[in-house]
Amino acid sequence: MSLFDAVGKSFDVPAYQLLGTKVRDRCPISWWDIDMPPEDWVEEVKESIKRGYTSIKLKARPWRDIFDQVQQVGNAVKDNYKFDIDFNGFLRTADGAIPVLQELDRHPNVAYYESPFYLGTDLEGAGRLQEAISNPIVEHFNEDCLHARICGGFVVGGAASSLRRVGALCASFDKPFWLQMVGTGITTAYTMHLGAILTHAQLPAITCHELWEHHLLTDRLEVSEGMISVPELPGLGVEVDESALAYYRVEPGTPTLTQEYKQRQHTCRVHIPDGQDGETIHDFNGESIYYPAFSEGEYPVFVPGVWMEVIETSGKS
Repeated sequence: MSLFDAVGKSFDVPAYQLLGTKVRDRCPISWWDIDMPPEDWVEEVKESIKRGYTSIKLKARPWRDIFDQVQQVGNAVKDNYKFDIDFNGFLRTADGAIPVLQELDRHPNVAYYESPFYLGTDLEGAGRLQEAISNPIVEHFNEDCLHARICGGFVVGGAASSLRRVGALCASFDKPFWLQMVGTGITTAYTMHLGAILTHAQLPAITCHELWEHHLLTDRLEVSEGMISVPELPGLGVEVDESALAYYRVEPGTPTLTQEYKQRQHTCRVHIPDGQDGETIHDFNGESIYYPAFSEGEYPVFVPGVWMEVIETSGKS
């Protein structure tokens, strides 16, 4: 990324000219969120709309009621605001995924399902699932899935050379994809240059740069109608905010906010309806425990009415 910036500035050309032939002037981009209670997702989508976004990637997790989440968020937006629902494999099998996705298909804002289960583990089941639902499934790029033609698109990331190879493969099968390259505004600018030259980078990119308190650029990359204009100045076409770099600089070994949070004692309590007007309650001491417990099938997943509460206690673990 930095080399494309440096070489582009040396030759007084935008980075996309070093990467290939430009095919678009504006690239789609999506907001991103981790799993949250529905009321928090509602506030997030409202903020995303203020900033010019028209879509969001939502992390579906089996300890939250995805049906209620989608309904509440859908009530807060117009029908043309779209959701990519990312299950990260938690539906586990095609048979487990079909009824959940068929129900979500009914919602007008739902546009894509990402990795309901990891499709490469069961190509036959993946094809059966895609035939059973209306919205396309998107999977992290997998050549077996590409050749089997069992999904509607892909998630693609990596170095420029591999991206161009994967982009050419997707184009040969006429499969759209989104670029997923997580970082700050600097990474987002680079992603726009890549999106400018990859013909099938047609789905909204994911860079998660809105998560950060500062984008590290002197001028914000403006989003309008879910698009960012490809920078035309030399290199990446953006200027790094040196004062922001100095302000946010940390010493090696400084714990991150996530590390500090994990050091605090807390209980994650999951309430799962039992189908008989009652519920079962399960306590976990953190994500490292409940994440594999659900992904490995120890508990039922995506039960309507399921919810999680986080109970904070004093001290460190």
